[in-house]
This record gives sequence, C-alpha cells and structure tokens, in this order.
Amino acid sequence: MLLLETQLPARFSSLSRQQIPFMQELFRNFRGLELVPKQVHSRADLKKFLDYARRDRTIAAVHIVSHGEYSTRRPVIVLTGNERINLAAPEGRALFRNLKAEVIFFSCCELGRHEDLMRNLLRVSGADAIFSYTDTVRDYQAFMAESLFYNLAYGYVHGRESTLTLVGVYERLKVILHFLAIDKNRDSLTHPLLVADFADDLKQ
Repeated sequence: MLLLETQLPARFSSLSRQQIPFMQELFRNFRGLELVPKQVHSRADLKKFLDYARRDRTIAAVHIVSHGEYSTRRPVIVLTGNERINLAAPEGRALFRNLKAEVIFFSCCELGRHEDLMRNLLRVSGADAIFSYTDTVRDYQAFMAESLFYNLAYGYVHGRESTLTLVGVYERLKVILHFLAIDKNRDSLTHPLLVADFADDLKQ
C-alpha cells in the first residue's frame, strides 16, 4: 500500500494527524501487504509517487492523507504550503490516469460529497474502488475507519485471511461505523460519512 501524506497548512492544524506512524504500526499485523509511506509536499511530489504506483503493479492501494475542500466546480486537495490540486480539472484527473490499483482511498474531508468527481476519478484511474469522506473527518474517525477497512480488506476476518470483496468490505464497514458511533450521523447507514464507488457499478 502506497501511503501519501501531506503536511496540512497551519490553519488546519486542529485537524492535522500523523498517519504514517499509525499505519506503520497497523501494517505489522498484515502478511503479504507492504506499506510504502511517502511525504507529499507539492504537485511534483504527488505526480512522482503516483507515477511510481503506476509502474509498480504490486501496489494494491493508494492512500492519500490531505485536507479536502468540496466545491461543485473546484474540489481540491490541499498540499503543504496551501498548494491546491483541483481534482475536477483535466490536469488534476490526469495525475490518477491508469493507476489500476485495487483501491484509491482519499483520507480527506468533503471530497466524497462530490459524486461525479469520485466516479470520474474511478473511471480515469482504472481502479476497482474509490473511497472518501463526505464531511469533516476527525483524527479518531479516520484512524478507526481506515484501520477497520484495511483489516477487513487485507487482514483477517474470524481468524482467517479476508476473502471479502471490496463491496462486502464496505457494507460491513458502514454497519460497524454506525453501531460503534464512529460515524455520528444518526442516519449514517443511508447517509454515511465514508462513501465508496465501485468499477463494476460503472459498467451497469
């Protein structure tokens, strides 16, 4: 798994989290899934590491930790120094072209609210699934949701290596986040904080 983490601008410091150390500890429990952590401070960094993922077909998941901002015309991820990547613009989408990873996980606020954006990124990337959050996500919510996701998708379920599909992982994850009140929305089963789109649905 390629983990790309940016340093948030100062005004987002209350939402800042150091996810690399957390994920390094978590991934010690997984056999056969290597964590490749990288710091991303600029568009050039992001392009370089996504190019790396494009060449290395053993990377099952690309996980991006950044601040996200929803807008119908200009949904962005915010990198170090307040550099913004407009994911709806052709040059923003092009960064993700032909990644063909199993999963792209945007650990970013709000981006998942933009359904067309998520589906367009799913199409252009060739990934099997894309995940993100529809609203502000707190540190503990991200840590819990994402550790549960990787355990269900690539770890162990009932003491055995997981054979769940990504759709199956997501359906279980929604229920867990709801009943453990990690997702605070009382209607979180129908309007979840964490959303996902799947390549198979695009074919229908």
